[in-house]
Amino acid sequence: MGRRDWIEWAGVRNTSPRGLIFLPPLIGGNVSHGIGMFRWLIRKGYDLISFNYSGHGNSSGRFSLGATLRDTVHMLAHAQQLASTRRLPLFGIAPCYSATPLLYSAHHLKEPLQGIVLINAVLRLNPVAVIRSFWTHYRKMFPGQIGFKKCLAAVAHYADFLFPGVRKGRDGFGVLERKRVRLFATLADFLTLDPLQWVTLHKTDVLCLYARHDRILKMYDEDAGTDYKDDVSRICPRTLFRSLEGDHFLSHQMTRDRVTIYIKTFLQR
Repeated sequence: MGRRDWIEWAGVRNTSPRGLIFLPPLIGGNVSHGIGMFRWLIRKGYDLISFNYSGHGNSSGRFSLGATLRDTVHMLAHAQQLASTRRLPLFGIAPCYSATPLLYSAHHLKEPLQGIVLINAVLRLNPVAVIRSFWTHYRKMFPGQIGFKKCLAAVAHYADFLFPGVRKGRDGFGVLERKRVRLFATLADFLTLDPLQWVTLHKTDVLCLYARHDRILKMYDEDAGTDYKDDVSRICPRTLFRSLEGDHFLSHQMTRDRVTIYIKTFLQR
């Protein structure tokens, strides 16, 4: 980071912790969302640490996809230092897009994590897949019709289809305000970046939890013609897979309960 740049972060500590868990945030989320999502791990005796990407909350700068990689490298290095000082094993948990900067950072820092949990991990920025998926959605909404207003309506509906319950609009996405986004840089990153192209974690044990009815993961698989498990195994050859009922957001309580059991068992191995 530059001298005038900073990353807002927060941590929760136990009196006698069993380990430190690093939680990279979601785009449009903030530090409290990540810790809140996995607060049950505090009761299991783990310390947690998370942060805000550039452009989010009180972190400085403006958002871009490239910035998420840079920010996560800096914060994982900080978490590694904390874990070493406290003599704790260091783990990482990453849902959705946050898996990409986590795996990228773990590779960049020579695999400092004892274990990683991936939850419906998105591992590729694939604009072709997104465009094809949107066009299929558009044709279902407006069969045989094309128009600018219809396109705008379809974009809004498509965003709700992929990210239900997340605040979206012209002013921002989630907690991320539009004025704090480097729009052209973000678009360029989306079109050109492939952060995990040359990444392989040879030493790190990984638990991969994925929903069988995940719209986002299916979108990428159908475009690439590949199997999701093969994609994960290429990057993380030491992966244990567990499939789940439900959708990308693990909406059902029974599914979330199973996720809790899988994660607890993995961390205690």
